[in-house]
Amino acid sequence: MDTVTPPPLLHSINEVWRASLEASQLACNISALQNTPRGDGHSVITLPGYAGADGCMAPLRYFLRSRGYRSHRWRLGRNIPPRRITSLEEMNEFQASILLRLIDRIKQIKDKSGRKVSLVGWSLGGNYANLLAQTHPDLIRQVITLGTPYGDPKGTAAWNILKRLNRGTTTDESQDTDAWSQASNGERIVPTTAIYSPVDGIVSPQIAKLKAENTTNIAVTSSHIGFAVNHQAFRIIAEVLASHPRER
Repeated sequence: MDTVTPPPLLHSINEVWRASLEASQLACNISALQNTPRGDGHSVITLPGYAGADGCMAPLRYFLRSRGYRSHRWRLGRNIPPRRITSLEEMNEFQASILLRLIDRIKQIKDKSGRKVSLVGWSLGGNYANLLAQTHPDLIRQVITLGTPYGDPKGTAAWNILKRLNRGTTTDESQDTDAWSQASNGERIVPTTAIYSPVDGIVSPQIAKLKAENTTNIAVTSSHIGFAVNHQAFRIIAEVLASHPRER
């Protein structure tokens, strides 16, 4: 079994600079993105990454609307625990509380439209989408994730940083990392596409891919921060959403 390691330091320290470049490239490719397939008008909810909020994914929602989808915010505020987290177990509890609130949000949107919704989750938001699709396939049409840490969280550059910021005292050996990654390998009814980057500065590509049936892994050149403004990712999202059979 390969040892899980975080991304190279060079990729991590260049995250902000690369994300700024990707935002500029998106602006230059707006016209070209209008050649992507148009959607069928079903609802798509965007789920932000750790510490992110709805504003982080506003460019993607604008793009999805331009392709004919009903794009929705998650409306759960900033994706960060309200108190200091000192162990992975506490992080799992926070995730469980978010999932309960997300289920209500998804049900409201599905009941209003009468159609299943698709979820596009960035980083930690992708973990939410993945878990919801497995427990509530009756609500969700498909899932697309961007740089999501499916596997051992020690494969992220954030692992040691967050542990120091939160003054955690729980040792790595006693953390239940298996519980975090186990749900990523189960059988899937809902088609799931994991978009990952070989040069992601936060999440190693080792843990950003899926091995289960009914899943697809697609690589793009992107920083982790830049996933939400990466024109290559936008094109793939449009193509994947449009490729799913339309509901009758």
